[in-house]
Amino acid sequence: MADQRADPEWNATVYHQVSEPQFRWGIEVLGQLELNGDETVIDAGCGTGRLTAELAKRLPRGHVIALDASDAMLEKARETLKPFGDRVTCLRADLAALELAPQADVVFSTATFHWVKDHDALFRGVHRALKPGGRLHAQCGGFGNLKAHLATALGVLGLRTFDYPTNFATAEESVERMTRAGFSDARAWLRAAPTPFTDAQAFRAFVATVTMRTVTGMLGDQANAFLDDVTRASSPGYTLDYVRLELRAVRR
Repeated sequence: MADQRADPEWNATVYHQVSEPQFRWGIEVLGQLELNGDETVIDAGCGTGRLTAELAKRLPRGHVIALDASDAMLEKARETLKPFGDRVTCLRADLAALELAPQADVVFSTATFHWVKDHDALFRGVHRALKPGGRLHAQCGGFGNLKAHLATALGVLGLRTFDYPTNFATAEESVERMTRAGFSDARAWLRAAPTPFTDAQAFRAFVATVTMRTVTGMLGDQANAFLDDVTRASSPGYTLDYVRLELRAVRR
């Protein structure tokens, strides 16, 4: 899912190729979602549509509303999801200001909510989009996500801090926010998901496209040297210290 600010646009073509970690997590979360096959499900942060296609396969009599804030991602998603015809609708939407009328049985999301800085607004919008009794079934980056990776980047830049436009929330504050938004049975928990890459090239391509996209956008001509230095500093393991935040709730 693209950042909600005016940061560099995603490279959707490359993301589609390198986003195996996000796809793998998403398949696991989707496998935990109980569906009858006739529901209306919002995919909040569909990206290139790779995981959305797997969701659509589980809804042969249902409908998927695929949302993303990135025009590049939506263009790729429409291409990916074309075989499903009118069973999938792709819409541009800012999850920080979501104003959809109640229509969904489920809001499903993976690897997206952490790009939204205002989680109170996020959960209010998700709550509005759900029918009474509708479910939130999501996963995103949580507290401690990429802590070591970000420290490495700061060390390379010689900085103590930089603006990384994310909200890696704790489980406790997420439950509080979902409850304030009107959800019942709100649950959240964190789990570590260390993610190794096969070699320096795969690591660098992923970092350039995903974790350091907003940073390289500010570095201009120095971006390649920065990425080279971060890659070298991450040797020999080439592992990203991901932490996933699981979110489950029901609209009252």
